[in-house]
Amino acid sequence: MLKINTLRSKFLLYFIVISLAFILIFSFFVLRRVSEANHRLGERGFLRWAMNFKTVAEPNLVRYDGARLAAQANKILGENPGDFIVLFGAGGGAIHVQGPEWVRKEAAAIAQKTGETVRRLTLHSRPYYLVLLPVRASGGDALLGRILFGHSSEENLKVLAGLRRFIIVIAAGLLAVFILLIVLINRKLTRPLRLLKKGLERFSHGNFSHRLEIRSNDEFSYLGGQLNEMAEKIEAMMGELEVTRRNLEKQVATRTRELNESNQKLHVAMQELRDTQRHIIQSEKQKSLTAIVSGFAHEINNPLTGILGYVDLMAIRNDASPYIKEKLGSIQKQAVRIKNIIDQLNQLNPDQEQVKMEISLPNLLEKLVKVVSSRPENGGLTVLCDHFDQDIAIQGNHFALWQVFEGIVENAIEALHENQVANGRIVIDIKRSMDDRQAIVDIGDNGGGFRNLDKAFDPFYTTKSRTKKKGIGLTIAYNIIQEHQGNIVIKNNEFGGATVSVYLKILDKKANPTNASGG
Repeated sequence: MLKINTLRSKFLLYFIVISLAFILIFSFFVLRRVSEANHRLGERGFLRWAMNFKTVAEPNLVRYDGARLAAQANKILGENPGDFIVLFGAGGGAIHVQGPEWVRKEAAAIAQKTGETVRRLTLHSRPYYLVLLPVRASGGDALLGRILFGHSSEENLKVLAGLRRFIIVIAAGLLAVFILLIVLINRKLTRPLRLLKKGLERFSHGNFSHRLEIRSNDEFSYLGGQLNEMAEKIEAMMGELEVTRRNLEKQVATRTRELNESNQKLHVAMQELRDTQRHIIQSEKQKSLTAIVSGFAHEINNPLTGILGYVDLMAIRNDASPYIKEKLGSIQKQAVRIKNIIDQLNQLNPDQEQVKMEISLPNLLEKLVKVVSSRPENGGLTVLCDHFDQDIAIQGNHFALWQVFEGIVENAIEALHENQVANGRIVIDIKRSMDDRQAIVDIGDNGGGFRNLDKAFDPFYTTKSRTKKKGIGLTIAYNIIQEHQGNIVIKNNEFGGATVSVYLKILDKKANPTNASGG
């Protein structure tokens, strides 16, 4: 289907309209001129015929030889039955009518409409040439009569109709020829334009590898060559830009990866720096507190020993009343309690030497879990053990490390009981550090967590009842792990509890070829 919005269709439409208008106007003028010429020829022939009949009829009209006039009229009209001749006398009345019957009735009226010049009238739905010629005496002006001639022009109209049809056929043929020629010319002219349009569409969609093939050896061919050259240059530039883009993407990706790695390293370094800073602060604070508490315990221990001695001496006296003995027993009981506290404070001293040996860390923790789980009061708790199948050995004091891990586990159990957790759970996980130089024991629970992490290692700081705990468990544990060249880190986890991470140096068995002991 031909689209009107294309150059080809517009060109065809304009040319057809112009050609059709030209042919119609040309045919109109031709038909008009031919019709006029035909009428002029018909009028001239009719007038000549009428003048000839008048010349022949004048002598008979002078002699009033009506029979001869009628014979002459019949002879003339015998070939054309539609024509008519009416002879009028000098008085104006019709003396002879030769023609159709209606002429006899309308002769006078027709004569009134006719003159000496040829006229064209339609009578009884038929076209006629009419002329009324006077007949005068020879050499005189006396009017002898008039002759009305009527000749049908249907033959001329038939000729004109045939000529009109011929012209229409010729015009249609010329129009078809013109259309065919213009289609051929249009194809010749618009084919390069279509190729140019198609090429530009492909160029606009980024297909610069397309090439225009216009072999017309004219301006279109030159324009196509220029477009091909432009496309080649753009394609080369696009290739260079693509290479540049890929290189930039690689550089950006490499730089981004380097920045991410640097950022990750910086994050790790910052975390290590914060941990180190926290460790140093905790270590220095612990040393200061340890020195103060140890000195305080040493100063109290001497007078406390004297008090216990005097209490024993007074208790063995026979003269002491029961009331006094009861009070002395209470004093002795409280003094013993103070002595036990002093003994625990002495454990804060990191300078105390401990007997160390090779210990299998998974074996130690496995035995500890069995002991803790076997206690009746822990029957409703779940203790999960992860990665206990590893072979991790450390150098340390079995009793001290047992005391550390047992205290951490008991703290978790107490937190679960105090917070009345329905599904209490403790998870103990053993893993190696990234450099494979330290063993990490994570002991986590869902018992509520620490309220104040900064004071977790302070001596005598506790959130529990003073009658139950003295608040020096984590402080002692911290000193023991420090003495083992390790560290303890406490944080609240996402399960609604706390996680205590114990870092211990892994034993290098090649450097210390001793037998492992499970304790």
